[in-house]
Amino acid sequence: MISTKTARLYRNRREASSVRRNWKWLAVAGCLAVGLAIAGVVLLANQQPSEAEAPEAGKVLDVQAQMPFQVLIPAYLPRPFNRAKAEISVDQTGPGGEPMVQIAYRTRDETTLFVRQWVPVNPDKEILAGSRPIQTKWGRGLLLTQGGEGMIALWLDIGPLRVSVYTENTRLVSREQLLNIGETMGPASNIQVFSFSLEQPHIKDMAPPPPFEVKVNDAGIQEFTLVVTPGGYSPTRFVVRKGIPARMTFRALGNVGSGMTLIFATNSTTSEALTLKSLDDKQVFEFTPSEAGSFEFFCSHRMYRGIMTVVE
Repeated sequence: MISTKTARLYRNRREASSVRRNWKWLAVAGCLAVGLAIAGVVLLANQQPSEAEAPEAGKVLDVQAQMPFQVLIPAYLPRPFNRAKAEISVDQTGPGGEPMVQIAYRTRDETTLFVRQWVPVNPDKEILAGSRPIQTKWGRGLLLTQGGEGMIALWLDIGPLRVSVYTENTRLVSREQLLNIGETMGPASNIQVFSFSLEQPHIKDMAPPPPFEVKVNDAGIQEFTLVVTPGGYSPTRFVVRKGIPARMTFRALGNVGSGMTLIFATNSTTSEALTLKSLDDKQVFEFTPSEAGSFEFFCSHRMYRGIMTVVE
């Protein structure tokens, strides 16, 4: 027979074991509850709408009354940029002195994305220097990409309006994202929505327009004018014929800084420096193309560049 003392010992052991099992199940249940709570938060976060009214639209509409054009805002913007704190200014002007609106979107670390808009006075002469033409939903655009983590910029023409989108931090904004921002521009007056989740477009290069062909005048001279503007040279590319005398008139339009000096190569070994003393100044340069090929011309800092092609 089992003694009373032994029976009490067995009973105490069973009760202790039961308590341990209960605590184990309570711990498991607690972990499950925490897991379900976290899953619920994640599910709710994923169910949040990816689109909403653009919070900067009201600020833009307040400014629009001062402008001679309808101000646009992007539907797409990368997530780090704070739309609600967008800074809007109208104290700058376009390359030809046109009224301009600038919207600055910033991140916590003060990385800035600028969206500028104006109606160009001379749209064909305002060129984004160093850019390449690309296809966009609005037609031809200009994309500038500097080396490393340098600035990237996009120019688009939306109707009569010119839109410039640029940033100096390519770690946060890719070329594809920049194009997406430009392609989703729309009127603030329509209470434009914004989104973080648009599919990124592919960048497709567009063939540049054919170079300007310099004509021979009645005197038998290839005569043309080369104008430097804040956007670059016009024409950026041109063609002359070998062996026929040429006369170039060089002048500036607008504040061009280093563009007041032109380093102009007439062949692979010879170049001439032309410097404008003022915006009213003109420099006339006469030469005879002696070598077929393509020759780059540029400003003193190589910020503005163009190509002269000499053909037989």
